[in-house]
Amino acid sequence: MKMIAPITVTDAVMASSNVTENDYPVWASGTTYALGARVIMTSTHSIYESVQASNTNHDPSADTTSTWWVRVGATNRWRAFDQRTGQSTTRAGTIDVSLTLPSICTAVALVGLSAGSVRVRVSDAGAVQIYDQTIQLVDRSPITSFFTYFTYAPEYSERVVFEDIPGYTGYTLRITIDAGVGTAEVGEIVVGKNSLFGRTIADTEIGFEDMSVRERDAWGSVFIVERDAYDTVTFKFAIPVGGEDQVRRAIREIRAKPAFFYADASLMNRGLAVYGLAKPLRIPLNSGGVSFATLETEELI
Repeated sequence: MKMIAPITVTDAVMASSNVTENDYPVWASGTTYALGARVIMTSTHSIYESVQASNTNHDPSADTTSTWWVRVGATNRWRAFDQRTGQSTTRAGTIDVSLTLPSICTAVALVGLSAGSVRVRVSDAGAVQIYDQTIQLVDRSPITSFFTYFTYAPEYSERVVFEDIPGYTGYTLRITIDAGVGTAEVGEIVVGKNSLFGRTIADTEIGFEDMSVRERDAWGSVFIVERDAYDTVTFKFAIPVGGEDQVRRAIREIRAKPAFFYADASLMNRGLAVYGLAKPLRIPLNSGGVSFATLETEELI
């Protein structure tokens, strides 16, 4: 059982990106906007939609009551760092992002992927490359026989983790998401320090929660309003006796912040990973050997 607590990516951290920030026109104070018009503000890296006609000289970032503008979401360049997986950063061919690390980074996780491969490189303060690893995202686990080999339609992993990254303060971390001739897509890039809590054990559960609404009218007919769904993982893991409070403090520190929780990098194809929030942590204490803990997590969309 492991956790990556993400570094907050700011303008100072993002060294470069090949994803342009031109989703809509940049808001201008002297321009009059119609109802439904959309603009961006590069200072907040956000998209705003006008909720009134004849909208002039109303700063979207200062409209805290949404009288004139409502925030729609992050711009395309910054969606990979908006602490949500519901909106993705996309670009034809490849997404290439470089970060100047403000603190130690030992792991990178990417979720909501649509690509053929992901490459991660690290260069030290002298611009010398000290780490370079590429992971192919084709999932070959369905191939179990000659028949499935010849009838297999390629499927690609939506999540990937890079561990043991030598990322120190001031180093440059470069992430390249390659979709070939297709469109590269990523829901969230999580960069941070990896924490090992214990050994994941049997009875760890994966699932999802459906937010769709099902209603039945007076004649018994069912009407369904389809909405999104989010993944859940209930981790069961063993903690060496004496390490229980360390786990509790680490989970408490990120209680209202998203993080990446996973069993192991080798178990991505079993669904034992989620980017989201930690819910109740329970650790019945043992007197010797190990204590067995339960942690519920749910995806942010």
